Amino acid sequence: VKETIMAHRRGRHGLRSAQPKFTKKAEEIKAVTLSSAIETVEKLEVKLSEFAKKHRKEIQHDPAFRKKFLEMCAPLGVDPLSSEKGFWGSMLGIGEFYYELAVKVAEVCLASKTRNGGIISIKEVRHILQKRGTKFKFASSSSSSSSADPK
Repeated sequence: VKETIMAHRRGRHGLRSAQPKFTKKAEEIKAVTLSSAIETVEKLEVKLSEFAKKHRKEIQHDPAFRKKFLEMCAPLGVDPLSSEKGFWGSMLGIGEFYYELAVKVAEVCLASKTRNGGIISIKEVRHILQKRGTKFKFASSSSSSSSADPK
């Protein structure tokens, strides 16, 4: 019994003395993993930019393709609007205001997909965007125009 207790103590002592080595190795692994993740994200940004340049016309003119582009960005955690000012607007050849508005409208449509297949009235999209408190200034409800004002 006494031998078992002594072996147990040596085991605990051994673990305690090895703890700094384990901690150091864990930090090394964490640093390598973080570095690798950052490198992967940077490569992804470059590839996404190349994709947007290559498929600029499709993104501009094909709603189904544009939807797929937005769906591709979303799970990757890429928000085209969070890039440097005007990047996606210049990349895709459209004004920043209109691009941002289009993305917000697409987000509303995608969010309503389970409820209505993503087909939603302009009036409802406008209401949702106003409720979210976006920076867009809309024409008053009494006017026939339902577009946003780029001022």
